Amino acid sequence: MNRLLKARLEELRLSNKGPEYRHKPVITVTREPGSGAEPIVEKLCSELGMHRYDWELVEQIAKDEHVSAQLVSWLEQHPPTGVEDFFGDLFSEFNKEYRFSSQEYLESLKRVLLAIAVPGNAVIVGRGSNFFLPADRKIGLCFVAPLSVRIKNLMKEQGLSDEDARRHISTLEAEHRKLVKKYFKADIREPDHYHLVINTALVKPELVVQIVKTMIQPP
Repeated sequence: MNRLLKARLEELRLSNKGPEYRHKPVITVTREPGSGAEPIVEKLCSELGMHRYDWELVEQIAKDEHVSAQLVSWLEQHPPTGVEDFFGDLFSEFNKEYRFSSQEYLESLKRVLLAIAVPGNAVIVGRGSNFFLPADRKIGLCFVAPLSVRIKNLMKEQGLSDEDARRHISTLEAEHRKLVKKYFKADIREPDHYHLVINTALVKPELVVQIVKTMIQPP
């Protein structure tokens, strides 16, 4: 995998020298829980002819590392501390089935993201993709909405009570912050990490698509 990626990156570097070459766009999506980003992502993929990557990243990492997708997902939701990683490595010596550290996860995630980013024409949802890919190789979108709107969205979409929706949002937000801080040393809430921060309560999906189309059009 590493040799393949190096070869493809070298091809990309050489092709960039040609005046006719234009890198196919990659869009990274970061969203607040309940912000209603899903229909916008679907519309972007449909109208721009891009492939969406979300759970596929988990499945590919699991395949590459010969572990279960559930284990990869758990590690995303519960990024271990340094001490936990240390004891996890000790434990793995006795139980190879669970030998998968946070560093191994990060390296595998980076390889998968590069494999997607090199050919481009992709929308990558979450998993810290915005914080790994360089700014000139992506359009970083962050979807937000007022808490009251997000609570109502989850109550409608998942049939949750007000209290359960609040708890769900709080849990997911904490997981997302921890993942980005652990693996990419960044604060997911800082707006300067993104090309666009979009309030879905105020901006219609059609307008978002038009803006992104303008951004990826050749000059």
